[in-house]
Amino acid sequence: MKEQRSKSNKKFMVLSAIGIFMVVDSHTFTTFHFFGDFIPYNSFFMPMFVFISGYFNKVDSNTKLPAYVWKKVKTLLVPFLGLSCFVFLIQQLMDWYKLGERPAIASWYLSYTLERVLTIGAFAPIAEPTWFVLTLFTVLILYAVIKKFLARFWNSYVALGIFICLHLLSVYLAKNILPTASPYFLLPVKCMFFLPFLELGILYRERLEKKHESLSGGWKIALLFALLLINMIRTVYLPAPYDVAFDSLDDLSGFTSPYLITPLVSSLVGILFWLTMVELLGKPVYESKFVNFMSCNTFWIMALQIMFFNLLNCVLMFISMHLIELPYFNVEAFQATEWYFWEWSINLKLLYVVAGILGPLGVKAIWDKIRAFVGGKLTRDKKGE
Repeated sequence: MKEQRSKSNKKFMVLSAIGIFMVVDSHTFTTFHFFGDFIPYNSFFMPMFVFISGYFNKVDSNTKLPAYVWKKVKTLLVPFLGLSCFVFLIQQLMDWYKLGERPAIASWYLSYTLERVLTIGAFAPIAEPTWFVLTLFTVLILYAVIKKFLARFWNSYVALGIFICLHLLSVYLAKNILPTASPYFLLPVKCMFFLPFLELGILYRERLEKKHESLSGGWKIALLFALLLINMIRTVYLPAPYDVAFDSLDDLSGFTSPYLITPLVSSLVGILFWLTMVELLGKPVYESKFVNFMSCNTFWIMALQIMFFNLLNCVLMFISMHLIELPYFNVEAFQATEWYFWEWSINLKLLYVVAGILGPLGVKAIWDKIRAFVGGKLTRDKKGE
């Protein structure tokens, strides 16, 4: 996540790249919408990222917790804080341009930001997707502590059963209790929601992956159709077809299905579908440097995508106000929200998808070059002493 590298597990490299593409696509209100009518992005993709983390999780009785926590602080919290500060600075400059005056920072802004980070997990709407970073960090640390001290008695199937019960409880709490409860309950409930997907990733690596990979191409295609059929049947029994999805996991407010088990089943269907799809079609891009770079830097895309949507809008605003008036570009709407998109044509959303992916990757490439230059210079200076 923090350094440029080549991933050896090509299947999960492609899977994480697909996942982050879906995140950006969903934040443009689905420009591409790959299989989205059958398996909506919001029915599985955030649990899939936890599943991927579980697949690579090797915590056991020999794990040194202080070292493990410090590693996660360096790889998750430090980048979170650094990029949050960077996005805040760029937001101030953009707001200055959008509004024509330097935005004032209210005296209560720091306490508001701190509360927002400790509850939702992001300091502002322009960095809203970073909520997942703090949630993932908390889930990983909580899981490590539990497994470390219960390692002698650990059984993954028993643990999964307990985590599923907690998951179902989290959905119940989100639907019935959280709307009127203290916002500080939000993070613990989100941890309960995601814990089973971490264990599922481990179980897939240890017990299921070889069986899944050994399926013939025909059986894999049959599995894909079966998963699509399962979702089709489920929509018949739900009040609305989109009830298979769950939006707004940042504040756990998007559960519309009357069944507590819906998010779990939806996540399992979506994760297995795209795992199988990668098994079938992923090999042509296994050696793609771009896919590898994208997969290695999902955090940067997660943190900076909305900022680049707004930078694109600043360019469009300049063109519309000073060069040629762009049809249907609403300057006032853009000034009022970070989630404005130019809707002259639905195809224009492609611009936002490209900006949301290539922009963050470009910043990361520049950052890598700066680090390499500074690191090389320090090494040369040290050798010259």
